[in-house]
Amino acid sequence: MTILILAGLWFIKNQPEWAKPFEPTPTPTLEAQYYINDGEIDFAEGRLHEAIKTYQKAIQLEPDNDIPYARESKLLIYTGDTAAALNKAEQAVLLNPGSAQNLAEYCRALDWEGLYGQAADACECAIELEPTYTPAHAYLSEVYADQASWILARTTAQEALDIDFQSPEAHHNMGYALEVQGRYAEAVEYYENAITLRPNLSFYYIAAGRNYYWLGDLDKAADRFGEAVKLDPASPAGYDQLGWTYHTNGEDSRAVDALEQAIGVDPAYAKAWGHLGAIYYLSQNYEKAINTLPTAIELAERQLLSKAQHIQIHTQIEETSGSELIPVLEGRFEQSLDGQSDILEANISPVQWIQEYRPEESDFTCGHLIAKKIKGQIVRASPTQDISFSQTFSQSTGTATLNLTTGELTLELENVPRPEAVPYQALIHYRPDKTESLGYIQPDEAGQIAEKFSITTKTSAPLEYYYELGLSYAYLSTDFCAEAVPWLLKALEKEPAYYNPAWEGLKICPSDASPPTPLPTFTPMPTESSGG
Repeated sequence: MTILILAGLWFIKNQPEWAKPFEPTPTPTLEAQYYINDGEIDFAEGRLHEAIKTYQKAIQLEPDNDIPYARESKLLIYTGDTAAALNKAEQAVLLNPGSAQNLAEYCRALDWEGLYGQAADACECAIELEPTYTPAHAYLSEVYADQASWILARTTAQEALDIDFQSPEAHHNMGYALEVQGRYAEAVEYYENAITLRPNLSFYYIAAGRNYYWLGDLDKAADRFGEAVKLDPASPAGYDQLGWTYHTNGEDSRAVDALEQAIGVDPAYAKAWGHLGAIYYLSQNYEKAINTLPTAIELAERQLLSKAQHIQIHTQIEETSGSELIPVLEGRFEQSLDGQSDILEANISPVQWIQEYRPEESDFTCGHLIAKKIKGQIVRASPTQDISFSQTFSQSTGTATLNLTTGELTLELENVPRPEAVPYQALIHYRPDKTESLGYIQPDEAGQIAEKFSITTKTSAPLEYYYELGLSYAYLSTDFCAEAVPWLLKALEKEPAYYNPAWEGLKICPSDASPPTPLPTFTPMPTESSGG
């Protein structure tokens, strides 16, 4: 059951869910309000992509209005663009940090990016500002569920239901709190409640279909995934899950058709390529597996780069406790302004160091504190030399450009003072909590830095993609061992355990580069004297 639950968590968090209609908000200009109202109608009727475009028009007309940012953030979660959702939610909080709605959407975006601690803080702040705001309780339940705090998850979801039992979002998140525990029969009842309350949105159908799948009711699962496809034919997720359900039910022809439709909707949807390659591999159609799985691997590895969140430049300072590396320059990656989907850009500026927060405004709230953190302001508990860095690096600027296709990062900085001791260190941070050092950098006499780094994604795709591709070559013919071995070795680099099927491939295609074969692992049976 534990294995099913963990597998289910991975499966679940790649799927979105629905929300209740937005609460009344301050009235913007009439023209912007027209698009906001139009977006609400599209949203309520399930036209998510149209609603996103409509909210974007409202933002263009009134860029200082927080309302469309928060609402677009909500929809971007449902379409799977969690990075963009977080960006929009941050902008909403910066524009209006006293809004419980903005903080709740920020909480959810953080949760879907795997930043659970920050997410909980944002939801708790939203509840502090507006204790009866149902989405804040529902989102906090989701955060607890993702942290495996299952009792808290159910309790908080029940709070949302107690506030508004007619909220489809509250029903959905109670279902989620049950689903992550493997209580699928109970969870599906809440998902079906959500469908009854809001029948026009695909996300509830996907959630219900997931649980029917885990329960083994494949016909009902296929029915629910099919409804999701009808409601949102522009999303690949429904086609993908429908296809895998057909495969599980032994209907590979229908499965391939559905997965090809998913790829047709979104050629960059890695999971559909991976599922399609797996079906070809399992049906011993190795030629097609060989033609499909490399694309799945490339797209999945590229997804790691797309999670690049920000770049930091660190310097070393001497404290009473010893040496310490602290950030002095920072930039957040965003989509290229020229619309290139494979380029991320970051404008680099000095980190804002401040001694403490001393708000003089009477309306200063927890939301304002969160907004300061979003701005990159860092608090030091006691006076140290780093407080002066805001002035030392005040003229330092630059850019970082990351090519998602090649993995090349170009860093250009100017007006950077010479380091007092060791060179600066450049680090890249990925969501949710992965950090890698790019290397050390040093400005020239003019204070300029121009460096290029090659970022390797190594084996960030799912394990099965690598061994299925390697084994497809090996099973096809020993003449393809030269092609098989690199993929088998990548699979073992990712997971060297005895159970990895890649070891079978290396029996067919031996390699001097293969690691020693591990011994099987086992857990000894307890003796009569052990235990309580």
